[in-house]
Amino acid sequence: MKKKSLVLILSSVVCLVGLTACGGSNSTTNETSDSENINNTQEPITFKVGHIAPPGEAYALGFEAYAEAVEEATNGQIQFEIFGNGSLGGERELLEGVQLGTLDMSVITTGVVSNFVPEVTALEFPFLFRDLDHAYKTLDGEVGQEILGKMSESGLKGIAFWENGQRHLANNVHPIKTPEDLKGLKMRTIESELLLDTYSALGTNATPMAFPEVYGGLQQGVIDGSDFSYGVIWSTNVYEQTKYLSEAGLYYASATLLMNEDLYNTLPADVQEVITTLGKEYAQIQRNISQELEAEQKQGLIDNGVEIIESKDLDLDAFRQLVEPVYEKHSDKYGEYIERIQKIE
Repeated sequence: MKKKSLVLILSSVVCLVGLTACGGSNSTTNETSDSENINNTQEPITFKVGHIAPPGEAYALGFEAYAEAVEEATNGQIQFEIFGNGSLGGERELLEGVQLGTLDMSVITTGVVSNFVPEVTALEFPFLFRDLDHAYKTLDGEVGQEILGKMSESGLKGIAFWENGQRHLANNVHPIKTPEDLKGLKMRTIESELLLDTYSALGTNATPMAFPEVYGGLQQGVIDGSDFSYGVIWSTNVYEQTKYLSEAGLYYASATLLMNEDLYNTLPADVQEVITTLGKEYAQIQRNISQELEAEQKQGLIDNGVEIIESKDLDLDAFRQLVEPVYEKHSDKYGEYIERIQKIE
């Protein structure tokens, strides 16, 4: 069933790629002009790409579809060499590689990007978004695009916000229904001051750890749990070391599609346009892949013995009250962004 669903999703993506490449008949003149410009590039350019997702995860499927679309739109002048599954290191290492130019592109969990671009932190506050629609309107709208622009100050070209997913609380000690159940648990988090503060406010022993170390950390008892989207916990097999998952929706984790700023600036304008336009378009395609996979992933966890505590069975108001000091602590830096986000309809 898992393989069948992935085939269907990939088939849908291929159709979308075809539609993107074909464009519309009304813009034939412009497309011909762009194509001629791109054909003037003397040698094909190969982008070295690294990400942490294993095959079959939404990052991987989304990037494969995006890469195919870019290659087709540039008549093969832009090509991709993709290293997935964390083979080039954890996300901080990948981001440093993009910043330094030893890596050209990546899809990086936004919480990691916040260490390099502080404004990104405004998107990671606990229980910030009302629902997915609110998150997408924020990321694709004025606030999100403004924050993407800030990345150039750190040597990064922010292209678009893709999806990691709603982050739920998983552990191998006991079910989590109230904040009391979190007290004393060793919970792994990414290297983010905001998330460290969030976990501390919830009474846990927050433990920063690179993602490739999480499976072993759970197995060896170095950590008791972490927050995961359904896609991450399923596709990386971390559920094998996890007994319980609570649908707390602690925060919505986006993922930044980015590349080295200097490299981007050396590209012809028409190639830049292809990279950014398709990057934003494929944000929605990648999100759709993520959402389509999630129901199957949830059932997969259940079938493998993970106990799911659904959101209706959680005291979410108690969780929200405990993290109010986190908002207060960071209000001087991010209060304006938070206010703008909360006003988005």
